[in-house]
Amino acid sequence: MFQRIRSYCLFGIKAVPVSVEVDASQGLPGFTLVGLPDNAVRESRERVVSAIRSVGKVVTGFRTTVNLSPADLRKEGSALDLPLAIGMLVATGEIEVPKLERYVFVGELSLDGLLKPVRGVLSVAMSLPRGADSILVIPKANSAEASLVEGLRYICSDTLSECVEILEGGAENSIYVAKGLTQKSVPPSSAIPDFRNVVGMSGVKRALEVAAAGAHNFLLVGSPGAGKTLCARCLPGILPEMTDEEILETTRIHSCARRAGDSEIFRPILSRPFRTPHHSASMVSLVGGGTRLLPGEASLAHNGVLFLDELPEFNRSVLEALREPMEDGAISVSRASGTVMWPARFMMGAAMNPCPCGFAMDPKRACTCLPDARKRYRERISGPLLDRIDIQVSVPPVDAGMFAGKPEGESSATIRERVCAARNIQHRRFAGTHFKSNAEMSSECAHQFAMMSQATERFAIAAADKMNLSARGYYRLLKVARTIADLRKNESVEIPDLSEALRYKTYS
Repeated sequence: MFQRIRSYCLFGIKAVPVSVEVDASQGLPGFTLVGLPDNAVRESRERVVSAIRSVGKVVTGFRTTVNLSPADLRKEGSALDLPLAIGMLVATGEIEVPKLERYVFVGELSLDGLLKPVRGVLSVAMSLPRGADSILVIPKANSAEASLVEGLRYICSDTLSECVEILEGGAENSIYVAKGLTQKSVPPSSAIPDFRNVVGMSGVKRALEVAAAGAHNFLLVGSPGAGKTLCARCLPGILPEMTDEEILETTRIHSCARRAGDSEIFRPILSRPFRTPHHSASMVSLVGGGTRLLPGEASLAHNGVLFLDELPEFNRSVLEALREPMEDGAISVSRASGTVMWPARFMMGAAMNPCPCGFAMDPKRACTCLPDARKRYRERISGPLLDRIDIQVSVPPVDAGMFAGKPEGESSATIRERVCAARNIQHRRFAGTHFKSNAEMSSECAHQFAMMSQATERFAIAAADKMNLSARGYYRLLKVARTIADLRKNESVEIPDLSEALRYKTYS
């Protein structure tokens, strides 16, 4: 008996429809699986047969042929276990499922029939045709993902036995209808340091406030222990909340990137990601790829921050791979197995010492590096990469006398209010466009929305000429100045805004 079961496979961030075609006929017992399966899919027969046996059914007395269509798409992972089990049960006559064609099955089976979570369920849920009479059948541990897609009809169960019981009964009383996002924000984590507790460094705090308000890339340069990393780790506390669209985008990427050993219960990503890869990270781990074409840290930081501490210690080729996503907001990964496009719109933050010994900018400690050593150290960061970093500031060491008494700086909550107000201005400005922040503006829009007077524009051009700014550097100067004006709630960019933005163009 022939049976066709609907399912999906992941290809990058996209979920591609797959038909699991099962033909069980009389003859010499055997099992053949075709359709370009990988090892995990090829081994599914052993899991599926054992799981079916655990529920008191037998499907091994037939000549069974399984085709995974389309046959030219490589099938990876264990998500096809459940559709294969249902297909074999129906094809061999062990169960009867009314209106089987309306169900879409995704899930992994253990040997005792337990349904285990799989990655990418949110992508599958978002890919189902809207308005069609489709019901997604998934493991219960994936229900939090499915519930994010408003209007989706889905069934979740813990075991194959429970799933079969629901399907044979018609499933009408077991169908959930997703309500979409119900919790859209989370309180700031206690693990995020508060700017209130950061002593001194008012200039660095202001620079990070501007970076957060316009989603600008930033670089902090200073002596060891000056507080660069501490200030950067305070940044998530002043970032605005994510919109519903951003929550779904970010959660979808993290769902597709789940690896073995991750927590079985996957939760929506409600706060902006703050990714801090170690400087020994490889290119694949940072930009994505590998044999399974998984996303890298740059994509996992989508709608958030990618912070690279000890920037010169990263492999140069790894850093150069970030140049395109910093401009385009996406990463195209091409391998022999295919080409996938990963979203990667992030704020890139970085911190570094000014020289190998770290004390070239310290007024109290002498630098022991030779001039050539300093030059080679700084040349580890290429000019094109630095040109893409809007805000570059030095972090001076804090005088020891300032540590006495209780810190009296502004709290992260106070700074966050100003950042959110500036982001709201940008939201209204870019209504009807694909831009979400000042940092994403095109060169034409940067000039248009700056709304500078002739005197202000002459000042900007003269400053760019004196500082030898590139064309990209000039327009990024306008974007930063536009953000500073937004923080002042000013309609147009003025000379004080440009003057402050110019201070962020170099750290030397």
